Amino acid sequence: MSDSRLSFIPILKQYYQHAYELAKGPGSPLLADGIEVRTSSPAHWCYPDGHTAPMSNFASQQNFIRGLIALEVVTGEAKFKHQAIETVQYFLNHYVDSESGLFHWGGHRFVNLLSGQIEGPASKECVHELKHHFPFYDLLHEVEPTKTERFLRGFWQSHISNWETLDLSRHGEYGKECPENVFQQFEPKPVVDPEKWPELPQTVGLTFVNASTDLIYAACYYYKYTSDVDAKKWAKHLYRQFVLARNPHTGMPVYQFSSPLQREPVPTDDKITFSWFGDRAKRQFGKEFGEIAKEANALFRDCWPVVVDNPMAILECAELTQDTDMALWAVEGIKAYFKYAWDEQKNQILPMWNDGVDLSGLTFKRDGYYGSKGTQLSPQKNDPAYLLTLVRACANSTDKALRELTVKMFKRFGLGDLHPETLKPNTLSSETEIASPYLVFALLELIELTGTREFLALTQVVGENLLRTHYHFGFFIPSEKHKYARLDDPIPYALIAIEAANQGQYQKIPIAISTGGYLHGDQSIDGKEKVVYDYEVVYNQIV
Repeated sequence: MSDSRLSFIPILKQYYQHAYELAKGPGSPLLADGIEVRTSSPAHWCYPDGHTAPMSNFASQQNFIRGLIALEVVTGEAKFKHQAIETVQYFLNHYVDSESGLFHWGGHRFVNLLSGQIEGPASKECVHELKHHFPFYDLLHEVEPTKTERFLRGFWQSHISNWETLDLSRHGEYGKECPENVFQQFEPKPVVDPEKWPELPQTVGLTFVNASTDLIYAACYYYKYTSDVDAKKWAKHLYRQFVLARNPHTGMPVYQFSSPLQREPVPTDDKITFSWFGDRAKRQFGKEFGEIAKEANALFRDCWPVVVDNPMAILECAELTQDTDMALWAVEGIKAYFKYAWDEQKNQILPMWNDGVDLSGLTFKRDGYYGSKGTQLSPQKNDPAYLLTLVRACANSTDKALRELTVKMFKRFGLGDLHPETLKPNTLSSETEIASPYLVFALLELIELTGTREFLALTQVVGENLLRTHYHFGFFIPSEKHKYARLDDPIPYALIAIEAANQGQYQKIPIAISTGGYLHGDQSIDGKEKVVYDYEVVYNQIV
């Protein structure tokens, strides 16, 4: 790289320092989840009755905390790590449940930045929920090892309702006593029987891949800190159920490994879609599609958890535990998914069940969990995050078909041509209009994988695209019209990663894995109460 390249460090130092100072609450180092870029006020959650509360959800700040640590690496300035530790220490001193060890954070619980009181969105009862948050456990453990290890045990204890059947809930219970021998209480037993496919176990809890992956991630980090082989065993056992539930004909992954057990009569109103009425995909589509119509098999509502977050986390877990089976299972699922769901010619992702049949153009015949009557499925634009998934898979496998997929997708994004075995560039584009932090990470990890720094020039181009497109008013936001900056946005972290790679220090910064946290609950929208996410109703606001 030329010494004349644009360095992102001055902007990053200014952004992190400015955002940290503005986000800090009165009288404590707790941080707001987001900042109104024109007024510098904290982002608020709005309850159905109209009153608001400034959000401080530590689970929605893990990318920002990672950024402070990484910024110290690339600048050598210790103040950034000091700020991160100060916030972590205060949170762990004041917001840990004394019984369960759970932290007061997650999808349905936050701290009011002004009052310091614990709150939660309406309708969700302030339960504990992590869904692809992947907290920065290494820093938490560095600051408070005992509390962090207790949380990791309490996480499993509060979310697993039946260890024999692996009946689990995305919602954990605070106040539930956590024993020291959490992972020794029971021995793993068979749950999913692939011989019975398409039949799947019926569970009370929803075994969502996003909630389950955070449990797996937690158990693997617990193993890292304690060498508890039973924690590793349970992590592998839980992931194995998702593997066993895959479609045996295509190998495509599943969104969950069980079907919701019907516990109440199905209502006549198809818009009432609670899980206690049974499998919601079967209810909405069973008449047309038969046994394939299960929530587990639906790969058209939200593929990101299945294709991006889960395999990337599992690959990290496989490295932590040195488990080659987990890595192989993750790679097999990724390869099978893209074999069927990626339209190479159009560079689109096709909607489908995991039987590999394209559902593009399907019009819903009735209301339900997956959308209103009349909804029509259509292909989606491919995302560079999928390329990152493939690159990380290639770092764990020399599988020929996997590398061919990676080469083809790299080319379809207009980035150049890679050698099908080594993934070194035969030709490399000097320009691209893509502005994606995930492309940054994909290119940087190709450097790590291939040992060639030729990708750095293209990475710099993507970084400058990100800066030009998303850096406004001193913050990183979707566009200059947007009102709120989200602290957990991965864009500034991607720019730090570029600087780390240029310094030869990419391996010294925390791994990038999460898109960030969220809050989820009821708000009043157009006079009606609706369950919404903060990224929909707060961070999508424009002026």
